[in-house]
Amino acid sequence: MDYKYIVLGAGPGGIQLGYYLQRNGRDYVILERNATAGSFFEHHPRHRKLISINKKYNYFEEDQFNMRHDWNSLLSDDPEMRFTRYTDELFPHADDVCRYFQDFADRFELNIAYGKSVVHISRDEDGRFRVRTADGDEYRCQVLISALGTVKECVPDDIPGIEHTISYDDHSLDLELYRNKRVGIMGQGNSAFETADHLSGSAATVHLLAKTPVKFAWDTHFVGDVRAVNNNLFDLYQLKSLAAVLTPRITEIRRLPNGTLETSHEYDYPHANPPGTLKLTREYDFIIRCTGWKYSTDELYDERVRPETWKNGKYLRLTNEWESVNVPDLFFTGGATRSNDSKAASGFIHGLRYNARTLHHLLEERYEGVEYPRVVFDPLDWDDFLDWMYQRFSIGDGIFQMYGVLCDVVLFSPDGSRAEVLEELPLKLALERDWGDHHVLLMTLEFGFHHFREPSTTFFGPSDPTNTECAAFLHPVVRHLHRGDEVSEFHFGDSLLARWDRPHGTGGAVMSYHYKFQQWAIERLGLDIELPEATSGGAYHAWSPEQIEAWHSEHPVEPEMEAACERPF
Repeated sequence: MDYKYIVLGAGPGGIQLGYYLQRNGRDYVILERNATAGSFFEHHPRHRKLISINKKYNYFEEDQFNMRHDWNSLLSDDPEMRFTRYTDELFPHADDVCRYFQDFADRFELNIAYGKSVVHISRDEDGRFRVRTADGDEYRCQVLISALGTVKECVPDDIPGIEHTISYDDHSLDLELYRNKRVGIMGQGNSAFETADHLSGSAATVHLLAKTPVKFAWDTHFVGDVRAVNNNLFDLYQLKSLAAVLTPRITEIRRLPNGTLETSHEYDYPHANPPGTLKLTREYDFIIRCTGWKYSTDELYDERVRPETWKNGKYLRLTNEWESVNVPDLFFTGGATRSNDSKAASGFIHGLRYNARTLHHLLEERYEGVEYPRVVFDPLDWDDFLDWMYQRFSIGDGIFQMYGVLCDVVLFSPDGSRAEVLEELPLKLALERDWGDHHVLLMTLEFGFHHFREPSTTFFGPSDPTNTECAAFLHPVVRHLHRGDEVSEFHFGDSLLARWDRPHGTGGAVMSYHYKFQQWAIERLGLDIELPEATSGGAYHAWSPEQIEAWHSEHPVEPEMEAACERPF
């Protein structure tokens, strides 16, 4: 059976891409090993509560703005196919998303072949991929897109006795089994904390054994780090309630004659006097592995089409178009796009859906000769462009969810008479492409907490409105490119609602930097536009010299402690 495109897996990434292939009438099939779409969620998360937000009520009416806060819906032209219609729960039950994915696949009549477990992938002499399934069927295609998501557990290979542990996938959910037992949980992510939360009421002790220090989503702004909904174990630990979050270096796990498990583990103290290592043992009745998953499995591929990986096989090595760096025409969508994304939401539905849409446009451009969609300003009216830009920053969903990863590319003709916009290209792809003689603006939304010493949880108000380089919360960043010139950046201030088109009194941004942006952009683009005189006033009121002196007398700061960006007090 020959197709132009084969998609492996009918999870959210596969059926999202399938929606676009179906809509455009492309020759494709989706191969799914199970009997339903989205079957991963029939078993995951094990304790059935999603950490993807289902926020239905957001005050504003714009569809794109509301998709910023709907983390489970897939993209389509049918407003009825929104996950928000399935439940009111902020953190939904996984069964609801299973129903939704199957309804989505059925509603759009996606070409899914169920019960097709792929066992081998090779490439014929004519360059077409050959995909063999467990039932002996063979499929061929020009373009292969893997949407398999997580395909294999990451099992530590440097700990003797790791075989005595139980995997997250296989551990029992029966609380009676753990009643008054000592439980160790290996891992430091949401699956580990989710498991700990489930067991804490029954187990005698729960120790989370992290390989590295735990990262919290409220600090990193990465949705894959530990979320507040899962962090009850920290309360129990800090209140000394027989729970702990530890970072031991486990060197061995042994099963004792009485059936319990004993760990040998170490802690280093390089700053002690004298420096040294503390070597301990501890006993558990159960140790559960929550050590993550890999996005590729070598056994699936013939050696000639085996994609390169990194981080011990966890991630794929992909180009900035999500194509394997060593296997042409092999692309990845869905959770595997996390391989190129260390900051945003590629590993979640609310991020991978935009990656899938962008990949669709890139495939159309390369294999179908269809130009990447554009918003065109011809002739360019500067005020019209500014209106569009502010609205885009205020309601755009793809650049919001995939902050710092996807960008809008604005191409200005050399004479400044015309502009066209390519929405939601990967930022790294936009930076590496040759845009000819065009002046280029790259529009992203990004966080700026890395400019500060203080953690993000100490910010309870806007960042410095006089210096937008110090914007901390999500804010617009515009970069200018032209023929190899040094990249120049302009930062907007942050906004409580992440909107830049609303008056300050309703929670939008302080607009005092609007004039400065126009000055910067017109100069960088070489446009012949004369701005009116800047107006003074606004929400920001400068202190008098007396007020400045009074503040500094009450808040002395050592000169060596001063930072480029200071948290507001």
